[in-house]
Amino acid sequence: MFLVSPVLTYRPDIDGLRAIAVLAVVIFHAFPQALPGGFVGVDVFFVISGYLISSIIFKALDGGTFSFADFYARRVRRVFPALVLVVLTSLLLGWAVLLPDEYAQLGKHAAAGLGFVANVAYWMESGYFDTAAELKPLLHLWSLGVEEQFYIVWPAVVLLLWRFGSGLWWATAGLALVSFGISVWLSPVFPSASYFLPFSRAWELLAGAMLALALRSRGGQSFVRPGLLQETLVGLGLVLIVLALVLVNKTRDFPGAWALLPVLGAVLLIACAPGSWIGRRLLSNRVMVWLGLISFPLYLWHWPLLAFLRIVKGGELDGQLLLAAVGLAIVLAWLTYRLIEAPVRHLPGWRTVAALVLICVVVGGQGWSTFNREGMPFRLKDAQAKEEAGAMAWPSHLSGSEACGDGVPEHLVGRCLVADVTRVPDVALIGDSHANHYYWGLSRELASMNLNLLQFAAEGCPLLFDYDLLQGGESQGCRAVAMSAFQHVLDTSSIHTVILAGRWVAAMTGVQLAGRSDVGRNIVAVGRDGVSVSLSRAEVLIEAVDRTLSVLQAAGKRVIFLDSVPELDFNIRECIAWEPNRFVKRIPRTECEVSRERIEVRAEQYRPALYHVLERHPAVSVIDPVGYMCDARACYGRRDGVLLYRDDDHLSLGGSYWVAGQLRDAFAAALLRPLATVPAVVGGGEG
Repeated sequence: MFLVSPVLTYRPDIDGLRAIAVLAVVIFHAFPQALPGGFVGVDVFFVISGYLISSIIFKALDGGTFSFADFYARRVRRVFPALVLVVLTSLLLGWAVLLPDEYAQLGKHAAAGLGFVANVAYWMESGYFDTAAELKPLLHLWSLGVEEQFYIVWPAVVLLLWRFGSGLWWATAGLALVSFGISVWLSPVFPSASYFLPFSRAWELLAGAMLALALRSRGGQSFVRPGLLQETLVGLGLVLIVLALVLVNKTRDFPGAWALLPVLGAVLLIACAPGSWIGRRLLSNRVMVWLGLISFPLYLWHWPLLAFLRIVKGGELDGQLLLAAVGLAIVLAWLTYRLIEAPVRHLPGWRTVAALVLICVVVGGQGWSTFNREGMPFRLKDAQAKEEAGAMAWPSHLSGSEACGDGVPEHLVGRCLVADVTRVPDVALIGDSHANHYYWGLSRELASMNLNLLQFAAEGCPLLFDYDLLQGGESQGCRAVAMSAFQHVLDTSSIHTVILAGRWVAAMTGVQLAGRSDVGRNIVAVGRDGVSVSLSRAEVLIEAVDRTLSVLQAAGKRVIFLDSVPELDFNIRECIAWEPNRFVKRIPRTECEVSRERIEVRAEQYRPALYHVLERHPAVSVIDPVGYMCDARACYGRRDGVLLYRDDDHLSLGGSYWVAGQLRDAFAAALLRPLATVPAVVGGGEG
């Protein structure tokens, strides 16, 4: 990745193009507001890599010297030294400063990065419970995964087509067109898949490969003669890249068609820059060439330093700290290039390759061991830090499974839990992960009332009657879980009460308070009649709530509507104080809270419409936890010494018990109320 091949004529202008790409990425990661499209630098890298690696393959095939062993040995020598160093350093830093859940995740990412499947790992994580990107020190290795997966397949494809004679350029163009089509199709509907997976990224590398083929067919001669046309094309290429840096941002459907800007810009610069004014004065400038030479280690170093800084310091970082981190990354990149990357690249023999592979396996294995050992919590000596770090964990068994005891049919889908498997359930809790985070506290409180609680939940799914979420026209499975759960509740006479719970505010607005992601992007909510252009996302949900309440009450079920917990505008880990060593202090936020005013403003985005529907069902009891978790001034992340949350919106296990204890009287009153009684809304007092 980003490396110069010794078998090709050296082109300083390509190093200058690398410098533009890596500077764009570094500036975006350090100061995203300053260069919102800086991440397109990776797309420029893809074109450069596709061009250089393909040129190496074609030259070797022309000379009859190509071998897979030699090709991959070169990749090992060039990529592994700097990569293993950065990953190993990250693991060592993580040992010293990361909380167990953070360190476990880092270990998994280290193993995935060294196994060149980081892109797949991050794609699988990019869901409802995904940790903020800035807290993943090895996130940037996704691009290396895309490249190496391409290089596993591409040489074999070239060799196969080469042996069949002509048609290599057209076959490459066809593959690029198919990959581009996949990218354009996936980006609006499955943005994470389009961004991380190689199928929708291969066309960018193939664009470089097509350029290498075209130059080969011309005997290495330039496409244009020096003059006005050359300067115009080179200028156009630079303008396209600049436009991408300015116009593209995280809200665009990227890569998709937007990626044409940096890709075509890079192609024009590689094809036409040699001999041009921009090629000589800008791209071949000594500073730009130097930055290009260290671009690979700079890319590797900059993101872990920024991520660790954000993890340890928390909140918004001072600009001087960010500049210091970037400066340190440049120094480390230069040292890595001079002392490790360049010397190892020219070491002869297979022993070097074997040693590098072995080191990679050992370090990757250590990362995987760290993940399996849950981040090695024994590293935390401070009792409170250890307890609160553990509070952020939510193992899979806490969410439930599809098996739920003898009283529940095996065909039911979703996450199922029941407090006492030896008894039939009396109360059913139905909803999304926010229903699940209530379950443990409520099951204990209800058990003390001799009631057995059953849970049906699905992550990211408001479970309502005849309600579904579609992405790319495909069901997200919410309706299947909901209808299965409701049918069981309606058929089970012992279940006299149904608790509906969820993250209603996000379900109706499609956004979260913390602002780090759009939980509803590209999601379409549909009701009984399918997609209706006349109804908004919120209106579809409200209609489904109304329908669900009517169906349950018509069946003689008592219904309790449990509202959302107040969201935080920060991650709860910022509230944990820990001094792991004399060099590092994780200083918590001054106030582990969010203003009540902000919570009320947030509530205005969904409550008036939702509560208007609830008022049409006076027999439904409405319980609001906000009044118990907040006072007139603020809503708190910690109460009575308990860390209430595990991220910015989900309760911790301790928080579940604490909140349920506060809500006990409200639930006791609701459970004693006859179905025909008109209850007041409870939970509105000051906590």
